[in-house]
Amino acid sequence: MDYEKKAKELLEKLDGLKDKVKAVKSLKDAAAVIPDVICVVEATGSDEALKSADKKELAVAIINALVDIPYMPESVEGMLIGWAIDSVIAALNKLVGKDWLEKLQLA
Repeated sequence: MDYEKKAKELLEKLDGLKDKVKAVKSLKDAAAVIPDVICVVEATGSDEALKSADKKELAVAIINALVDIPYMPESVEGMLIGWAIDSVIAALNKLVGKDWLEKLQLA
């Protein structure tokens, strides 16, 4: 799967996130949009039967398209974003429960 191409397609569909996306200037800002990006990826995943690893790579590609850390290679950016995704999901699972995604999608 071409994650970058799919990420660009999904970014075009993120109408509800446009204001948040414009505010993404750093990895810290990107962490704030992770739950929303995960919702979009999950919705896409159910349509295309993506595996967990594919969903994470797609989420990383979407956020990496939003954030550019100067003087850092894309591969390192991707690794940092992957860690940020894991951290945010772990925190949400601990604070809200593992059904946070369903709660977010209903809101």
